[in-house]
Parts: sequence; structure tokens; C-alpha cells
Amino acid sequence: MVREKGMDEKTPLTNRYYPLFIDLAGRTVVVVGGGTVAQRKVEALRRTGARVRVVSPEVVPEIAADEGVEIVRRGYAPGDLSGACLVIAATGDQETNAAVSRDAGLGNIFCNVVDKPELCSFIVPSVVEKGPITVAISTGGISPTLSKRLRVEIGKVIGDEYATLALIMGRIRSLVIAGEGGFESHKRIFEILINSELIDAVRANDRAQAEEILYQALGERVDLKEVMP
Repeated sequence: MVREKGMDEKTPLTNRYYPLFIDLAGRTVVVVGGGTVAQRKVEALRRTGARVRVVSPEVVPEIAADEGVEIVRRGYAPGDLSGACLVIAATGDQETNAAVSRDAGLGNIFCNVVDKPELCSFIVPSVVEKGPITVAISTGGISPTLSKRLRVEIGKVIGDEYATLALIMGRIRSLVIAGEGGFESHKRIFEILINSELIDAVRANDRAQAEEILYQALGERVDLKEVMP
């Protein structure tokens, strides 16, 4: 039996992490570090609507140019986590990373230290994004390389048509919920559409056919011009 480096009899056979998508809009998140790794973290956090605070003596130009980011140009200090719900340490300094992890633990703040799972209270998964669709992949920190491979493979399966289909489902959601029947009835309509030829019409960019399928299911015409130009 070939064992992955670092694995032993104590390696868990299940992922102990709880999968979670969190709403960070308007909430403070601290990134300690100002390099290219920190930049990627800042960009991802900014897309969520979080209030991002970067603590670092130096920052790359991309971070410096973002007027929506609060930049503290000095080394890390414990008070820098004040008001934060989450912190990411992306420095190359082990003492700083350990200090951030320790202070976050004392303050009950979720913490991720890049490439140091033993210092983390949460880990960042590999992600596939297609419009409003996000698929998160984790091996529980056992093999980040496998997570990346799975991201590539899953990305091949989930084409742009699924992003468009998700937008269509969002477009008709209020219409379905406002219709007759209760939860089970509305759920059945969505299931019928998801398993219908609607995805084929979207894949073929046949807007007229997609609108006809919706009409047959909903009894009302839906204009898809905005999601299928």
C-alpha cells in the first residue's frame, strides 16, 4: 500500500470540517500580509462585500490602488483584529502567523493561516465558479493538490450553460412562489424544469425554445432576453 507523505494510521478517513458559505457583506475581515498571496485573498473577499483591513508594512500596488481597502502600514499588533469576524494571515513570517492564530483564538475569531492548517480554525477550499454557481472542494487539508485536480475536472463538467440556467431559475423564482399551491407544488415545478430540455435549449442558445418550455410549465410568458441575449 502506498501512503501519501504525511499520512499514518491516525489520518482521518472522513473530512472533519463543516462545509459553510458565509455572508461577509458589511463585516470586517482582516488580512495580515501585503504580498501577492494576500492580494488574491483581498480580491476574493472584496467580491463578497466584506470590509477588508490589510495590515502590512508594505503592500503590492494592486492592494494599494483599491480605495475600498483599509491599509495599516506597519507590522501586526493584537489590536488589529478588533471588530473582525474573520482573519487571514498571509505572511512569510512564522512568528507573525503564530501570533495572529493565537490572538484570533483568544478573541473567538475564525482564522486561516495560509499553508499552515495546524494554525487554522478554518481552511479555504478549492473553488469552481460559474456565474452564481460556486462549488467548494476540500480534502480536509490532507491533499490540496488533489483538491486542485478535482477543481479542474469539475470545472470541465459545469459549463457556462449551468450559470445561465441558474440565472433563469432565479428569474422565475418569485413567479413560481407567487403561484398556486404550497411548498411541495413549487418544488415540483422547479424539479420539472431542471430535469426538462431547458438545459439543452440553453446550451444551444435557443431562447425561443427556452421561453416556450417555461411557458408550458408556468402558464405565463417569461422574457429571457437579459439572461440569453
